[in-house]
Parts: sequence; C-alpha cells; structure tokens
Amino acid sequence: DSDRPPAASRPLAEGFARIYANYTALLHESERDKLTGLYNRRSLERQLQRLLQQREQALHQAVAATSEAHGQPGMSAAEPLQVWLAILDIDHFKRINDNYGHIYGDEVILLLAQQMRACFRRSDVLFRFGGEEFVILFGATEQATVHTVLERFRQRIARHVFPQVGSVTVSIGYAGVGRHDYPASALDRADKALYFAKQHGRNGTYGYESLSASGLLGREMAAGSIDLF
Repeated sequence: DSDRPPAASRPLAEGFARIYANYTALLHESERDKLTGLYNRRSLERQLQRLLQQREQALHQAVAATSEAHGQPGMSAAEPLQVWLAILDIDHFKRINDNYGHIYGDEVILLLAQQMRACFRRSDVLFRFGGEEFVILFGATEQATVHTVLERFRQRIARHVFPQVGSVTVSIGYAGVGRHDYPASALDRADKALYFAKQHGRNGTYGYESLSASGLLGREMAAGSIDLF
C-alpha cells in the first residue's frame, strides 16, 4: 500500500526476515536434542497438551457430526484418536558404552533415532528423553493398534545391523493419556510397563492397561528407571 518503490522497503523486510530466522533457530535449539534432532524432554508437556487439545477439538466435531447425522442411516462420525505415550529404552546400553566406547554408543543412539523417523508417521512426536531413553506421542483409536505399531518397531530394531556393535534390542512400555492427565502421571504408567518388560527378559513391548487388567502390576512393584522430574 506504500507509495514508496518496493526496492526502498527491501532492507526493512530483510531485517525482519533475519529476526524471524534467529527466533526460529533459538526455538529449535531449546526444544531439540543436539545429537538426534528429536524433541527433548523440556518440550514434552507442550507437545502433549497440543495433542490433547487436538483430540478435544476432534471430539467436539465428532459430537456435532453425530447430531447432524442422527436419523440418517449409514452416517456416523469417526471416533477421535486417543493419545498414547510410549517409553523406549535401549537394552544393555551401558554394556555397549563399556565395550565399544561412547562414540559408538552415540552412533547407536543416532541410528536408532533415524529408524524412529523412518518407522513412525510425521504426525507422531518423537523425543530423546535423555541417555538411551526415548518417548513417542501418537494417536490411535485402539490399544491393539498401538501394540502392533510399537511391536513392529521393536522387531525392526532387533533385525537391524548396527555398524561395529551389531545387534541391538529395545524394551518398550506404553500407556494411554487421559484428557486431564499430568505428563508425570502418563510417564509413570508407561514407565511401569517398561519396567515390567525389563524384568521379563527385555526386548519386549507391554501396555500398562493390559498389564493392570491382568493383575500383573502389583502395588509392591518398584518404580521404573525413568526420571520423571
């Protein structure tokens, strides 16, 4: 709308572009793990709230669609996806560091992160939570689907040949996330399932809900390995 020629405004536009580039670079650095490029643990709460808000919006839309479709045969609203949280831990990672050194340990972590990106959807949120622990946030309507997806990834890692190190396995625990869940509560449930996997041979995938319903998670069970705070 300015009467000035476009070239006269170019330095100002370039200045704003540089400010925005610096801002996005700082934001990326504060939210991302430096080795893998995955989200870090500090960004978990924000990402979890974002997914829960998306589910809440989808739920409201589903209710509205059901109301509109009431009385019309063959019409129904799609069920909104529930949010699930999975914790993944590299089995015997200390042994890898002790036998091959931290450089090869970091290589295993980096390659595992690459496998995660290749296996999971773009909408799934991937975190390196610290050390050899990773967290995955994603949506699914049924626990059976969650288990299938995570189990497929576990098997993929078990088949993969890591340079120098060879075979690496992972243990996985997962749990559903409620509408009003605190991140620490969801992490604690998934971590109990992960702890169960570690106590029963490692290289396995277990869901908190299934274990709890089967009575396999006793009150005397010790806390898992993940640091919640």
